[in-house]
Amino acid sequence: MAARIAARIAASQRPLLLLGGGVSRPSAQKLEPLLQSLGLPVMTTWNGADRYGSEHSNYFGRPNTWGQRYSNILLQQSDLLVAIGTRLGLQQTGFNWQEFLPVGDVIQVDIDPAELAKPNPKLADAIEADADAFLSQLLRHDLGQHTEWLAFGHDVKALLPLSEACNATAEGYLNPYDMVMDLSRVCGDADHIVPCSSGGAFTVMMQAFELRQGQTMLTNKGLASMGYGLSAAIGVALADRHHRTVLVEGDGGFSQNLQELATVAVNDLNLKIFLFCNEGYASIRMTQKNYFQGSYVGCDVRSGLGFPDWRLLGKAYDVPVHTLSAGWCSDDPVFLELWERPSPALFLVPIDPEQSYFPKISSRISAQGGMESNPLHRMTPDLPDEIASCVYRYLHSSE
Repeated sequence: MAARIAARIAASQRPLLLLGGGVSRPSAQKLEPLLQSLGLPVMTTWNGADRYGSEHSNYFGRPNTWGQRYSNILLQQSDLLVAIGTRLGLQQTGFNWQEFLPVGDVIQVDIDPAELAKPNPKLADAIEADADAFLSQLLRHDLGQHTEWLAFGHDVKALLPLSEACNATAEGYLNPYDMVMDLSRVCGDADHIVPCSSGGAFTVMMQAFELRQGQTMLTNKGLASMGYGLSAAIGVALADRHHRTVLVEGDGGFSQNLQELATVAVNDLNLKIFLFCNEGYASIRMTQKNYFQGSYVGCDVRSGLGFPDWRLLGKAYDVPVHTLSAGWCSDDPVFLELWERPSPALFLVPIDPEQSYFPKISSRISAQGGMESNPLHRMTPDLPDEIASCVYRYLHSSE
């Protein structure tokens, strides 16, 4: 079976390998040299984010409904996607799954026959197999060299930065995308990353954090269970006291179980908490702004929510608190002292309450009253014509 798929990959012009959470971390670590030597792009799902590091030259991001724009665009132009250990749910394919991979075939490898039997997305081949075993067998074969396709991928990646200029950040606040990219650069090679569960903080982390090989990322894949972040981070920090755990959470989600700072403090956990302070629920505010003409209800401090003084809260639990300034960079001496100390610290990140979060897949209300979504490669805002003409090279003939 693996030999047959390998031959298809070698014969393809634009093949792509997508690693999901069904590929175990130990297996991915063991196979890293073989993955790194492949002459084709490798991507990861959100659940499989820590299976392959962003430093590798053939790594091309995390495609998703809220994924990285360059990843989505490249994925959609592949002529053969081999998805291993991922169920290819609607967040992965986009809610407009009919336009998933419009110019290519999808081969899905999954241990669960029910996932392979779903009507969406349309599969060219469904292989019921253990993801680790199949990937190991596949990489024993020659998958060919796809130099032109890789070069195109690097061109697209260079044209579409993770922090897009279209996002508006008011004076006195931090651009969350830039801040997260700075954070990824200062994190250690064995740090554990917990990008909470929902809202702006989660979206920005999954779009802009550049995860390296050896780091772990623990997430429940945007199921929006507010409060997950702190509880998960506590579990990770208790399980591994020898390495730093980094939590990025929004103030709304953090408020669901902020009393667990007591657990953090009494156990003296090596946990660094970055709290996006935007005075509310960013994703709910965005929904009310986009679909209800900005009729805000219960989504921020001006419409019914309340938050504590975070500095006083930290003091109450004897957890040091430091506010990152608008000109923050990772060489801030106060930050570095708290960062390197193997004990808890709370970092307040001032985020504009009206901060925009782009790119994203836009939806609209149809004439029939239902919702219609763009395909993965058509993220909002639209790209300028001169950029689009470069990055949509293999889609022009289909549109």
